[in-house]
Amino acid sequence: MAVKTIKHRCFKPQISRFFLPLLFAFLMTANPAHSNDGISAKAEAFISGVNNAEDLIRVPGAPFVIASGRISDQEGQLYAINTETANVIEMFPDNALPPEADTEASYGCPGPTSRFQPHGVSIRPGEGQQHTLYVVGHGEREAIEIFSLNVDGAVPALRWTGCIPAPAEVDRFNAITALPDNRIAVTNLPPRESINRGGGEVWEWSSTSGWRVVPGSAMHGPNGVVSSPDGAWLYVAEYFNRALVKISRGQQPPIIQRVSVNYSIDNIRWSQQGQLMLTAHDRNCQNTGECAKISATHVLTADPSSLNVNWLFSYATRAEFPVGTVVVDVDQELWMGGIFNTERVMRFKKPIESVD
Repeated sequence: MAVKTIKHRCFKPQISRFFLPLLFAFLMTANPAHSNDGISAKAEAFISGVNNAEDLIRVPGAPFVIASGRISDQEGQLYAINTETANVIEMFPDNALPPEADTEASYGCPGPTSRFQPHGVSIRPGEGQQHTLYVVGHGEREAIEIFSLNVDGAVPALRWTGCIPAPAEVDRFNAITALPDNRIAVTNLPPRESINRGGGEVWEWSSTSGWRVVPGSAMHGPNGVVSSPDGAWLYVAEYFNRALVKISRGQQPPIIQRVSVNYSIDNIRWSQQGQLMLTAHDRNCQNTGECAKISATHVLTADPSSLNVNWLFSYATRAEFPVGTVVVDVDQELWMGGIFNTERVMRFKKPIESVD
């Protein structure tokens, strides 16, 4: 099978000093310390050939990052980026293995698809180098598309194995996180044209109970989501309310901790040091879902226990990379994916360097 591999090229942008202090208002039980000594960052290089990488996630135990790309509201691609060579491999729809539906776990899925817009992604680690990749999909159906991901060889192999259709109450899924016991949690962020704009909640799914709303998860624009390794907590980005929300699972009533920041958080990822890595925007959003244009992407870190938040760096909007949506920790670098007509993933060396 011929595999499309896209080489990367380097680029050194020049941006002016950008500084915006944070103002934190702490709600509920949270009272974290904060720091506003972040910097305007200088990207050392970028990886090209990735269309609008809205989400990125590292593959455990393998030198790959998975990227969800979009072409339109109806279609896009899934990529694997080699963390050692920075080569890009399209895994879907090009180069995908023939679909094989899991007949014992159909979940009401109407069948395979070769055309949808990928959005949020999450990986459930499996045995050896065989994992399960969950992808939020938009287009001909609103569903969680399920893939078998094999990274045993030099070239990753992806095979569609099923889907979980969204419940009728969901406007538009956004981010997803795998949970223990083959469960998943997904955010519902109503789009601009929805009468529910400004609202939303987190949904949890299991093969035995189906879909249900996570208690205490109704909020103003739930965006990114990750779970604690043991699945006891969900960390949710409340985009329009400019807050980070921590919600307990399996407790009644749920324990909810919320810390307000001055930015709208998009995606959340775990750092190699066990911190939450937040990618956020300075849009002055309102709870109704109205937001101003983005002038910079900001990267923050948060302690998962205390929710102490620190501003790490900012990266100003530019024509070739209008807005970052996610940052992943890749060994000695941080990689940033973004949208709005960009075909690159930005790379920042550690420690983050400021612009002179």
